[in-house]
Amino acid sequence: MKPHPLAALDRTVNVAQLFTLIGGLWWLGSEVGRRDFQLSNTVGRVEELASIVQDLAKAQIANATADAGSQRELDALRARIERLEERR
Repeated sequence: MKPHPLAALDRTVNVAQLFTLIGGLWWLGSEVGRRDFQLSNTVGRVEELASIVQDLAKAQIANATADAGSQRELDALRARIERLEERR
């Protein structure tokens, strides 16, 4: 029996399809890995930013509290000065 004249071509096409499939799967895997890395990197940066915002909020609260304390001290000093001026 003679081999079919297109049998070699069929094998070549099948091998080419196999390599194309393997290449596509490799590309898909690398894309998923790259996106996973980008996502992990972004999550880390967002967590760092959240920590910075939290520290800034704490500092703002501390400054507001200190400002309120300073205002009370200034009010007390003003009252003392007014009493001294009244005694003149």
